[in-house]
Amino acid sequence: MSRVITFSRVFPKYHPKAGQPTGFIEKIFHSIYKDKPSMFFDAKLGNIWLDPHLTGEKHHTIRNGNRWKVGDKFSPRVWSDKPYNSKQIILSEDLEIKQIYQIRIWRESPLNWRIYINGEIISAPKISELAANDGLSHRDLLDWFNVPVEKNFEGQIICWSDAVSYGFR
Repeated sequence: MSRVITFSRVFPKYHPKAGQPTGFIEKIFHSIYKDKPSMFFDAKLGNIWLDPHLTGEKHHTIRNGNRWKVGDKFSPRVWSDKPYNSKQIILSEDLEIKQIYQIRIWRESPLNWRIYINGEIISAPKISELAANDGLSHRDLLDWFNVPVEKNFEGQIICWSDAVSYGFR
């Protein structure tokens, strides 16, 4: 039995791009379907058309905690309307988790961030790669994980694509 992971269609309220589309649906599709479909079918809602202007891929998601392991399966979903008050749309068949990385985001000051993958600090170019693999820009990733100064975010990078390799095991 797989668990559900829901993805946000819009940036959260605290983000500078609050309410704007994330493009996560399209980016997940670009990651898992190489032929880049323009629509998919949901049994309850019918055809769902994807925005052809949104590009990029989303090969993983970053989640709080330590609940996932390689080989687990999950059902990728989005809310049809308001989160927790609408039906969920299933984006694809269950996806297998191919890789897991531990992530820690530490904000020492308003402008000084440190991100660790599997205990190793990563450079700005690697943060940009992390952001792109998560379907975000470098700045959007930092704004998404806008942890308070001197606090940590600790969780997992959950990869469903073989395209991801951070070189830390």
